[in-house]
Amino acid sequence: MSVNIEALSIDRDDRLRNYCVTARCTYKDFLTLTEGAEQNLQIQRSIIKGTKAYSTLRSDLKRGCILPPIVLAVSVQLSTDVGAGAGVNLAQLSTDLGAITSEGVYVIDGLQRTNAIRQTARELEGEELDLFLRRLLRVEMWLNIPFGAIAYRMLLLNAGQRPMSVKHQVEVLSSKLFDDLGEIPNLDIFRVFESRRRTQPGQFPLAKIAQAFQAWLQGQPNLDLRNTVMEELLAESAIEVLGQAVPVETASPSQDGFHRYADWLVRLDIALGVEKVSFLGNETVLLGLSAAVGAMERNDALAKRVWPALDRLLEEVRDNYGADPIALSTFEKLRQGIDVSKVNVGQATREMVFNAIKEYIRGAGDTPMHECWQIGAARF
Repeated sequence: MSVNIEALSIDRDDRLRNYCVTARCTYKDFLTLTEGAEQNLQIQRSIIKGTKAYSTLRSDLKRGCILPPIVLAVSVQLSTDVGAGAGVNLAQLSTDLGAITSEGVYVIDGLQRTNAIRQTARELEGEELDLFLRRLLRVEMWLNIPFGAIAYRMLLLNAGQRPMSVKHQVEVLSSKLFDDLGEIPNLDIFRVFESRRRTQPGQFPLAKIAQAFQAWLQGQPNLDLRNTVMEELLAESAIEVLGQAVPVETASPSQDGFHRYADWLVRLDIALGVEKVSFLGNETVLLGLSAAVGAMERNDALAKRVWPALDRLLEEVRDNYGADPIALSTFEKLRQGIDVSKVNVGQATREMVFNAIKEYIRGAGDTPMHECWQIGAARF
């Protein structure tokens, strides 16, 4: 079902090398366009419904208040040249935007406002509802923007005011991450509301993928985000990492660092086989591994060793199917030997995986994994 969107202007962000359309539409068309957004984002910030501020916002909406623009990332087929500057055919662009489906829409900034509009519409009826749905809303629509670019911009803009943590910001972007990783062969991502469990290699809940991205981005397996100084430093590091990937003029998802890592992760998962599906299905393992790869990729002295070592590990697993080249038996023995009276098992396991994988990469794949596990266990 098409919607009516009026494109008012289009601007190019030369840093992100992407286009943003300033547009407006009625509340009715906006609600159609974002149908299901709240459900898709359930793994993110919980929708605030019981606060006084939220109630006041709904009351003001009924009185005709104007909301700040809601920011969307959209996947759209364009029939007009958006690079034509002042010569862009806005009427044709409006037609293109009207054909967008809700599956290709991601609420980047304005989830609470979106839910407030939807909830307010449910509280009205008759003429009041018709009048409300005809009101106009301003939106900013980023066209076909890669995940890394929008993540960079969101973290950078929020760095000064810090209205929510890096963790929350990454979670808000997770649906876009789902879309950008969709082309990876044999990767089956399922959302929190799907009643499925991981039973086969290549299957991962979206929540764990988002957490793996955060661990990869920040290069640390255990984060105490209650420490505001640490949170600020991590945000600055995340901005730097994402910013380094943005300038590529013709960047494709496959050129993104996390995309490459996620593809390797799936191939390793499949190479290990269904008998070992619990290994990468373990959240602590996934976070420790992701953090180690991210940390080593940003180590100037050792970055060149990362992918030769990871590719070597993958080949060893493939060439020795049924054996134990990754030394999971050693990993399990060491994990079970953790003294639960002295340390947190989850934290200790993440540290062990983190240190073991870094050791394997540091040795360019020459150190056997059973030795890496022992070194990793000795450091916590």
